[in-house]
Amino acid sequence: MDVQFIDELAANGRTPLHAALPWAKIAASAALLAASIAARTPSAAGAAAAAVIFFASASRSQLRHAAVMALYPVFFAGLFVLGWIRSDPLFALTVVIKAFSTGLVAATLITTTPFVDIFAAISRVTPAVVSDALFMAYRSFFVLINELQDLLRAVRLRGGAGRGLFQQLRTYGQVLGVVILHSADMTERMYRVMVVRGYSQRIESAREWPPPGSLDYLLIAYAATVLGLVLALG
Repeated sequence: MDVQFIDELAANGRTPLHAALPWAKIAASAALLAASIAARTPSAAGAAAAAVIFFASASRSQLRHAAVMALYPVFFAGLFVLGWIRSDPLFALTVVIKAFSTGLVAATLITTTPFVDIFAAISRVTPAVVSDALFMAYRSFFVLINELQDLLRAVRLRGGAGRGLFQQLRTYGQVLGVVILHSADMTERMYRVMVVRGYSQRIESAREWPPPGSLDYLLIAYAATVLGLVLALG
């Protein structure tokens, strides 16, 4: 995933979701995330996923980019539920569906809302340390994903993944561990660079937000309704 491409989609897109206010999209996304997490059965998870897809379809042609990004958590969720496929397949299916729907919500938000606006909204209702940590995690995530892809590609090209499934999972787990260790160092270095460049621990939006319109209220009402229905199904 190219973070510059994602920023381009978020800043220059012309879709209904781009027209909505950042805080409204964040509130709607939070409710849809809660609905996806609260689903405990395949039917409830499927209903939440369908609602999320309908929400994401408002991004029009950008939906395919968001769907591709949503496949990353599906991959890791699939690794997590390997042990439950035979013993509890419904649980495994529920986890995979929830991973896709939560990933799609997050991907839709970041491809339709400039990251500065996202963290400007978050910083208004959270302590500075929380918004700072989320900002660092956001910028680091895409860099680490690219690094993980490069490492996995290098392992496969050199034939180091192994032949059996267990050996491959062990190798991939070691690669993931290397990336996680590197993430801590990279985040610290990024923070130091930002401080040197004058980072004041408060992210301000580059534009003034107009009063909320009907689209903003509609998004929040839709997401709240979905959350209520999922809780009722649960």
